[in-house]
Amino acid sequence: MDGFINNRAPRRLILIFIIMLFISAAVASIAAEKCAKVIVAEQIESELSAVGGGRFTGAPEADAITGGEALLREYSIRRNMSPQLMHSYDHVRNITFYTIFGAMTAVSVIWLIISMYEVMSVFKKLEKLRDDCIEAAYDTKKAINMYGEELGTVHRVCESAEILVERMRNTSQKLSDEQGFLKSFLTDLSHQIKTALAVVHLNTDMLSELDDLSEERRKKLLDEIQLNLDGMELLVIEAIKLAKLDANAVEYDMESYSISEIFGLAVKKLSPLLRKNGISISSSIPDDVRLICDKGWLCEAIGNIIKNSADHSECTEMWAELTQNPVLTTLAVSDNGKGIPQEEIPKLFNRFSSKSKDRTMYSSGLGMSIAQKIVRANGGEIFVYSEPGKGTRFEFVFLVPGKQNEFQ
Repeated sequence: MDGFINNRAPRRLILIFIIMLFISAAVASIAAEKCAKVIVAEQIESELSAVGGGRFTGAPEADAITGGEALLREYSIRRNMSPQLMHSYDHVRNITFYTIFGAMTAVSVIWLIISMYEVMSVFKKLEKLRDDCIEAAYDTKKAINMYGEELGTVHRVCESAEILVERMRNTSQKLSDEQGFLKSFLTDLSHQIKTALAVVHLNTDMLSELDDLSEERRKKLLDEIQLNLDGMELLVIEAIKLAKLDANAVEYDMESYSISEIFGLAVKKLSPLLRKNGISISSSIPDDVRLICDKGWLCEAIGNIIKNSADHSECTEMWAELTQNPVLTTLAVSDNGKGIPQEEIPKLFNRFSSKSKDRTMYSSGLGMSIAQKIVRANGGEIFVYSEPGKGTRFEFVFLVPGKQNEFQ
């Protein structure tokens, strides 16, 4: 009730009601004045007609009125005399005024009661909706009730509130999921850094405390320290990249580039690793096939896939091929490695999903997740086909240039 009284609408209705009373009084006063003049004027004519010998009932007779005027001339009574001079004028005017004003006031009161009832009904529904919204703010399972008529404004407001609550519920769920992912990510990240730091601390302590170490042993410890420091640096860099990708803080420079050029650049950057692992890589990508993308980021995504195969597949050969149809352009990178079990493929792009024991030395465990986010941001998707013992095939699938805008 307090909410109803504190709203402007009821106060405005009362104000309009008061204004309507003043208008009714003014209208009733003007109408009463005119009615009294007409009634009293007709009364004068009737009385003159009766004095002049005319009939008392029925319409006054003109001759009788003239005769009456002749008889009453000495009293200044005539047909066109002012009605206000008659003693009945005020009485007729007052009766007429109160009748008209009372009728208009009654109509105004009825209007006010009906309006107040309807407004109060609307406000009651809105108060219920408010209570539902407050409850939904603390209880994500709370649904908004639909009040009012189906096509009415209140019902549509309820529908809008339900949409907002549903979006809030989805956002809350996403934030909860992201919080879980972030917690897991930070746990894995700290674990990887702690593992590398433990090796660094251990080797440093050995170097500082043991004076009788051979030069070969000392060099090996230093190499392990450097290797773990490099691993930590890579892990931090990759974690920052992934954080920027998750936050959509990357600005992509989307232009038309040759896919062959991008693939060649990715292979060139990884040549030392491929040579070290004894892996040969070949390509049959035509030079004239172009893609609208960010060259640097897509090169990194392709490089991450190649590096993943080089680090974990135990392959000796990799090859790339490109297929194209009127809608899709597909870049496939295959290897002849040990393959991936089917149950592990869905986890392949999760953070720190690799089961490799040398992750701290050779890879961050984030490359696949970064690759997937980059490819999706460039309008594509990565598909994986693998079978244990028969190698793995990664497919980068993009809409062909000219079709990308049509499907966005």
